[in-house]
Amino acid sequence: MTEPVRTSHRLQLPRDTDPAEVLTMIRNVRPEAREHEEGVIELGEDVRLVPDRTPRGVGRWTLETPQVREDPAPEGMGDSHGYARAFPEGMPFGVERDSLDLAWSLARRLYGAVVTDGHVRLEPHPYHVRDLTVTSPHALAPESLAQLIAPLEPEAELDRVPEDAPRAGYGLTAPLAGGDVIEVRVGRSSRPAALTALDWLEDAVDYQLVHVTADEEEDAIETPDAATVERWQDAYRRIGLIAGLIAESVGGYVTDLEGLLVDPADLA
Repeated sequence: MTEPVRTSHRLQLPRDTDPAEVLTMIRNVRPEAREHEEGVIELGEDVRLVPDRTPRGVGRWTLETPQVREDPAPEGMGDSHGYARAFPEGMPFGVERDSLDLAWSLARRLYGAVVTDGHVRLEPHPYHVRDLTVTSPHALAPESLAQLIAPLEPEAELDRVPEDAPRAGYGLTAPLAGGDVIEVRVGRSSRPAALTALDWLEDAVDYQLVHVTADEEEDAIETPDAATVERWQDAYRRIGLIAGLIAESVGGYVTDLEGLLVDPADLA
């Protein structure tokens, strides 16, 4: 039987990154991940994250994974992660793609980079992902949420809500510069993997805070220009303030779009 082809990519994080923080963040989305000897993190599906133990290797990890490739990305297709540029012969797929996505997310959150097996550097911008979700045991009525958010977003408006609307299944929209908006979508929880141990998750409510850009293709930009970064930063700041206010008011936990927990203290 032919042995599956394996490959490795490198995750480069700041030298002062605590390995325990890396493991905690991984367990947000892969609760089954386990740390073994020498700090090696087993991610499942025959994937490992191996720390560099040399004096000059502090903050560096090797992502060992099965190599699974499909066809190259279509020419001209937008790609926020830079995979089309890094893998012109064939895009990562399946377990390799999932593993690379996780490494990319860690690099984004921890201000690092991913260097692929083809020596291409991928450096996600911290504001590539701006959406946040507050998962709470308490559901606010539409008018209560509008009143709560009004001091932060005085131009925010509730979507048309029937008088008998439940306390889940409604939304609110706040305008941003350039035709962008922040949408607050309230509904039953998607049950993030990071929160599965909570006994109230079954009946929880999600307050999804979504940055909707005027240009639908903008989120596919790998390297945003200065003007785009400024708009992304403003959207994330405002989303963060709303998320922090909701979490403080009704309780719960904040996760980003990729399922990683966010400390509300970092959102002020």
